[in-house]
Amino acid sequence: MALSEHEQRLLDEMERGFYRSEADVMQTTGGVRRRTNYRSLVLGVIVVLVGVGVLVGGVAAQQLWLGLVGFAVMVGGVMLMLSRGSSEASVDEPNREGRAPRPSKESLSERAERRWNERMEGER
Repeated sequence: MALSEHEQRLLDEMERGFYRSEADVMQTTGGVRRRTNYRSLVLGVIVVLVGVGVLVGGVAAQQLWLGLVGFAVMVGGVMLMLSRGSSEASVDEPNREGRAPRPSKESLSERAERRWNERMEGER
């Protein structure tokens, strides 16, 4: 079924909006997906707990320097938790199912068009 002229203009306007918003998202994220590094997350939690223990120990012993060391250890643990390391998902490496991930350079409309074409090929 063909689209009316008004519907076609609306569709073109929506597509331009998608291109602009996709470009904004790609600029802010840099186009690189990062995986969660669970090892640094768990290690960071452990370091924070040790820091809390040292801080409480410093307060109980009324030692200011020990409390400050505990606080510094806590801050280091939080920094470790929030750092994701260098675990970046590459476009070339396959994911856990053994399939290669989709290229990140493909725009929203191109992906939709490719999916539509695949669907139409499957019906024939």
